[in-house]
Parts: sequence; C-alpha cells; structure tokens
Amino acid sequence: MDWEGKNLYEIQENIGTSLKGRRIQMELSQEELSERSGVSPSSIARLETGKGNISLLNLLSLLKELDLLNELQLIFRDPSFSLALLAKSKTKKLRQRVRKPKTIPPNKNKVWVWGNQNE
Repeated sequence: MDWEGKNLYEIQENIGTSLKGRRIQMELSQEELSERSGVSPSSIARLETGKGNISLLNLLSLLKELDLLNELQLIFRDPSFSLALLAKSKTKKLRQRVRKPKTIPPNKNKVWVWGNQNE
C-alpha cells in the first residue's frame, strides 16, 4: 500500500479498511471485536469507515485482538538494534579538533647545558 502523496484522511480510511478486512477474515463481528478489545462498537465502526479518530490505546487494543500488534515492531523497533544505525556508527570517524601544526624552535638541534658549562 503506497501512502506517498495521500493526505492523512485518506491514510486513515485505508487503515480502517484494512482493519475491517482483517476482522472479516477472522470471522469476527464488530460486536465480538468490541467485547474482546474493550473498544466500543461505534468507535470500531467510525474507524472502519474512516469517519472518526480513535485513541492510540484503542488502536493498539484492536491491533492486538486482530493479531497485528507484532507488525508495529517492524516500524518501532529498538534503535539500538537497528542494523543501519549500527553500521553508520561503526563507519563514522571520530571528529577531532583542527590544530595548527607545531613549529620547531630554531635551536632544537642544539644541546642544552647548565649555566656556564660552555665556557
């Protein structure tokens, strides 16, 4: 399903239609799904027709009862386990401060001696 270029209301309608299809595939009525999920039948009907919003907790409850909750893990996985982020972190070089090159003092090659030992 390509949602690129669609407005949020069209996406909401597509989500509702998909959930309705899953509910029918599982041979559940809206009332049965309501009893199992704790979401009111009117909220389910509004979601399935794309005519209204429901809370995130209600959506999660519906996804759980429709065996779709694991699908969210594909989107919202722990970033510490993201292979792309892990690869990026390993290839990223540590930034260092730019410093002027050290200048060599003119008398670097001379041997230093105490006081008047040169005399």
